[in-house]
Amino acid sequence: MNVNRPAIRPARATVAPTSFAVPHGSWDTHAHVFGAPEFFPQSPTRRYDAPTQDVDRYLAVLDALGIAYGVLVQPSVYGRDNSCLLHALDHAPTRLVGVVDIDVHDETLGTLESMSRRGVVGLRVQWGHGRDTAELVGIAARLAHVGWHLDLRVESIDEITVLAEVLAHLPVPVMIESMGSPRAGESTSSRGFTALLELLTGPDRYVKLSHAYQIDPDGPPYVASAPFARTLVRHSPDRLVWGSDWPHPMRPDEELPDDGALLDLVVDWAGDLSTATKILHINPTNFYRPLDQRPLDNPTEGVHS
Repeated sequence: MNVNRPAIRPARATVAPTSFAVPHGSWDTHAHVFGAPEFFPQSPTRRYDAPTQDVDRYLAVLDALGIAYGVLVQPSVYGRDNSCLLHALDHAPTRLVGVVDIDVHDETLGTLESMSRRGVVGLRVQWGHGRDTAELVGIAARLAHVGWHLDLRVESIDEITVLAEVLAHLPVPVMIESMGSPRAGESTSSRGFTALLELLTGPDRYVKLSHAYQIDPDGPPYVASAPFARTLVRHSPDRLVWGSDWPHPMRPDEELPDDGALLDLVVDWAGDLSTATKILHINPTNFYRPLDQRPLDNPTEGVHS
């Protein structure tokens, strides 16, 4: 038994109202669900113990925020057992899509296609220093067969410098989590962040405005994360989406965020409601919706009057 493993707290029981009218058809592109442990046991090698935060609770948060759709991302506590995520997708097939963590080379094409029918649209890869970039090329080739995107989490923004050339030429869409994983005090002119901005000039490369509290550990309103978000908005407003990271698997000594306050940050970063509507509604709809659905081109479509 790992006595040093922290037990994270449940998310806040209530959600504060946002300061703006959330656009119709908005998306939260990064969230997790944790099922009851008797049905969905957590990995013995997990880094933390997660409380039960099930799909019904998450849907209630979306409803409270006025958000229509969510993207569930496989959390590390389950390793590569995606049962809890798939169960959640089955529960709300018209509202949720999923990003799994599997070895795509070990799974049959039939298994991958079955996951697709249940709402899986992408593969999460957590990338650390020193890995061979040829791995990404092989993974992407497999993903292209089933029409999935690559959801990439890097350890630090410096990794983008190493990966940018490979990412630019992969045959699948790429979504990069956590604004590329910069840290408070780093420069928006760093080699890694500059490489991230350049990457967004190519087709089908997107970034999640997410994990503000991991960028800035000093707590709300995560002021040190704002320069990165605002630089991304100025550079590529059509290539950004927002993710809450609900239920916020943070250290017990960190202040849990309010999801309404997190959502308010989008308008602060975006500068106006039209750009926020791109980030919350138009961009994620274009990225996550089925390929036979026409992209949106009206930046004011769906805004509450």
